[in-house]
Amino acid sequence: MATDGAGALQDGAAALAHPGAPDERTGMLVRRTMRLSVVEGSLTQILLNWTTGSVLVGYLLHLGATPTQIALASSMPLLAQVASPFGAWVAEVLGGRKVVVATLAAIGRASWIIGALLPALAVPDAVRPVLLVALVFFAMTFQAATATVWTAWMGEVVPEARRGSYFGMRAGVLGVVGMVANLAAGAFLDRVAAPLSFQLVLGVAIVASLIAVALLLFHYDPPTQRHKVGLGELFRVPLADKNFRRFLTFAIYWQFVVMLGGPFVVPYWLEDLHMTFTQIAYWSTINAVTALLSTMQWGRVADRIGNKPVLAVGTFLAGALLPTTWILAGLTGDLTYIWLSGFFDAIAWGAIGPSVFSLALGAAPSSRRVTFIAMYSLVQGVAGFVGGALAGPLLGLLQTLPAPSWLPAWSGYHSLFVVTGVGRMLAWLFVRRVAEPRAWRTRDLLRGGRHGRSGPHGGGAPGAALRRGR
Repeated sequence: MATDGAGALQDGAAALAHPGAPDERTGMLVRRTMRLSVVEGSLTQILLNWTTGSVLVGYLLHLGATPTQIALASSMPLLAQVASPFGAWVAEVLGGRKVVVATLAAIGRASWIIGALLPALAVPDAVRPVLLVALVFFAMTFQAATATVWTAWMGEVVPEARRGSYFGMRAGVLGVVGMVANLAAGAFLDRVAAPLSFQLVLGVAIVASLIAVALLLFHYDPPTQRHKVGLGELFRVPLADKNFRRFLTFAIYWQFVVMLGGPFVVPYWLEDLHMTFTQIAYWSTINAVTALLSTMQWGRVADRIGNKPVLAVGTFLAGALLPTTWILAGLTGDLTYIWLSGFFDAIAWGAIGPSVFSLALGAAPSSRRVTFIAMYSLVQGVAGFVGGALAGPLLGLLQTLPAPSWLPAWSGYHSLFVVTGVGRMLAWLFVRRVAEPRAWRTRDLLRGGRHGRSGPHGGGAPGAALRRGR
């Protein structure tokens, strides 16, 4: 965007850099944008929930998709993140972000109209799931480019001291909206015959997401300089930063191990545990209610002690607790373990989501943040796609192995969950290498939580911070 805007906007940039003396008008614009972003994100979440997860898997199963196609569909949003550098390049060249984000979002979201009309298209039945997988890739390509520019944009709008608590609160609210959306979709899909049920669900999601695009136009966009950059520079500059490379190493590892098992959780619930869409929506309800509290509290804790220890704890819990509950549900036939996993999932990902988001923003210099975020989105997307693409063949291999004689109910799904669980538990080894100013060490957090010791940077015991965060 050109820098010849009103003086109030110019003063606003300085106010964001020096939050101790905020400009009144800029402060008002920032507060309005933060409120609007919660509403906009909630409407967008409806589309994201209904074009991923159980709704997408159910639609694919109805269309006759194979396990490999289901795994690819789950991985396509990650592969689509190769478009992130393109979004960053457009934002760098044009300077402004509002119009870029709104345009990219509108194209990607409107493309789902094809998905809603897919059963009516004059194509062979075997082609329909292939077209749906391709549509997921196309739509998510624009979503990835949108998210990259939006992340850098909101990283400048939201004051640094409030990022953890704000994005934690926002994630909690979006989780509740997603819960309500999942409940509504689950009840609807169980009562209305397919494919009409899937078509109507997608139609509502498209309308909601396009309303969200309109709300983006009312967001505050701080003045930015245009940069004449080549696409090659988008790769060179972030990779030249040693600490950011360490963060990228964690991101690559984490997305890979998560996606080794992630694509087959819902198919496992639907096919092995014989859960209904409504029951999966119940899981989402437990998850969202818990996340509303846990995500906000984890965000406050991260603001106090840093993102690294919170991320280390969250990734370990995601590996230790979630696969364990999925496996126990299959071995015992007791869905109580699935309901417990909804609670544990919210605790673990409530720590992971805001902390990895804030750590990415903190590791990226503000002057070129969109470029760095684009590289982060790219590498973790490719890593996640590779993990998801390997998940299908790996599951096929594990399913050929005989179950132990002393555990006849053991299946290939369970073996896959063990692999992803162990991988997740080891992610803290990569988190520890990332530098974050004033962050507590994980060991100090855990020791302080048990013994009430002071943290390495003062400010009281980590345990006290966690108790206030509950």
